[in-house]
Amino acid sequence: MPAATNKPVGIVPKLYCLWAALAVGLAIALNGFSSENITRLLVIAFLFLQIAFRSVFVRALPRCEPKVRFIILATVLAAVVEGFHMISMPVFLSLRIGRDTSFTEGLNRYALDLLFATPAYLVIFAVIWCFINRYHFTLWHYIAIVGLGQALGDGGLVYFIKAPAMVFFLPYPMTNYQAMNIIPFLAVRDHLKRSRSESVFSWLVVPGLIGTYFICGTIIKLAGRHFGLQ
Repeated sequence: MPAATNKPVGIVPKLYCLWAALAVGLAIALNGFSSENITRLLVIAFLFLQIAFRSVFVRALPRCEPKVRFIILATVLAAVVEGFHMISMPVFLSLRIGRDTSFTEGLNRYALDLLFATPAYLVIFAVIWCFINRYHFTLWHYIAIVGLGQALGDGGLVYFIKAPAMVFFLPYPMTNYQAMNIIPFLAVRDHLKRSRSESVFSWLVVPGLIGTYFICGTIIKLAGRHFGLQ
């Protein structure tokens, strides 16, 4: 992952990257190339692609105001990540794409998935924007706690409460959200309010995202049940 400046990456980011590599590597060693692990590898490859071409990505949508730019860019990247999950865990399991799914049917399912997921992502990234435009986040601070908030909000909190030993694998799901939120942050961090405060209240982004995911997830489930998808 890129550093915020040209200064050497500190020990904490290096330890986190090592932890993430161990978590992903062990997950693959234990479960092989399952659909979830294939999804994870695609997500990580997409993240590395963004990092390699970050100078191109961060210049996207230059005429948009920073808030709009952040939300749109993050939502577009989230839609790509959502596509990788179609083979493992889409919004509704009934939309999962398998080997027997035709190309046309796969596109239809993906489009239907995005119909439900996109409004939620717009809200989620609007919430993240409110925090990053109010509080000062270094790049690695942002990577860690925003990724944590999204991972816990998107079902991770309940999962880890039921299986606390699985916290070792926390970086595994966090890569999912880092692939959709790092580049947008880099694209707008120089255009955020200068009066942002360095406060412990920045950590409120974690419960804020957990609550946002809960509300959006509940609405999606109710809507899916109404349309016979849940």
